[in-house]
Amino acid sequence: MRVLSISHRTHGMDGLAALAATPSAAAALHASMTSHGIESVMLTTCNRVELYWRSRTPQDDLVATGSLAAAIDAGAEGLVRQSSWLAGDAAAHHLFRVCAGLESVVIGEAEVLGQARAALEASHGAGRFVTGVFQAAIRAGGAARAETGIGHGAMSVASTAVQWLAAHVSLASCRVLIVGAGDTARKAARHLNAINVGSMVVANRTVDRAQALARGLGAEAVGLDALQDEILRADAIVSAVNVSECVITRDHLHARCARADRPLFVVDLSMPPSVELTESVGIRRIDLGVIELATRANREQRAAEAPRVEVVIERELAWLRRWAAREGLRQARSRRCDHETTRGVGAES
Repeated sequence: MRVLSISHRTHGMDGLAALAATPSAAAALHASMTSHGIESVMLTTCNRVELYWRSRTPQDDLVATGSLAAAIDAGAEGLVRQSSWLAGDAAAHHLFRVCAGLESVVIGEAEVLGQARAALEASHGAGRFVTGVFQAAIRAGGAARAETGIGHGAMSVASTAVQWLAAHVSLASCRVLIVGAGDTARKAARHLNAINVGSMVVANRTVDRAQALARGLGAEAVGLDALQDEILRADAIVSAVNVSECVITRDHLHARCARADRPLFVVDLSMPPSVELTESVGIRRIDLGVIELATRANREQRAAEAPRVEVVIERELAWLRRWAAREGLRQARSRRCDHETTRGVGAES
């Protein structure tokens, strides 16, 4: 097997963004490969564009390189020079590392497993051999996450914040107020939505932006003029705004404590802070500095799991080698039978 890999390691994230293949270009690539009798799968994620194929002759490698270059609108010679090219066991090992999350920007992220499955399903010309290798790699990725801590701990500020909230309050029955509608607020809102938070309100200075974020999440949208009323109703607040002074003041929080007999959990993801410090009883607050420390610790913990993941990968690669050997024998027998059948037909005629 061969792989031609263009990734964040070879081109950086900005360079990689310019080399994305459209669905129609990927379909044309597979049509070209299949027409030449070459088994292939193209894996495209935000971290990589990779073509895996089974090579039988040097001509197959030229066809693969040219097909990928056409799909991403790049020159074939420059593509080979600037990309990572692996063959045989090294190509399989690379795919196993990809599916285990060791080659991702966010180490251990699980989304790549679904992307690998989708790539295989979309590659109608994958063939028996390349399909078998991909299935083994996907299985190895699942085993790595089940047997090690490579997927443990949140890796972004937004996901760490939501994990902190989930550890302190039952989010399924909570009303969460999101203050802000920028990138961090959007990520936090999506994480909350993914774990089925009870209800969510987005408050923003520009109501149109709050509505745009809320619309896709089944949330309510309000302007900052409704902030005090929403704080009174909230069980938790996530504030992620770019401001020079605090949006949520002591007065807001004191009023909430005076009128509600339940605690309020506050996550301030803004820099500078957007929630004023208070000693009010019933307010549990965490800020960006603490969240970033927790996120960094999670990254280090995942990185420390890499050697254990490699043990799982090597075990699964050993299985793949045995399978590939049996597959080679099966195909050799099939070719011999076909040859003998052809000879028999020739003798009868």
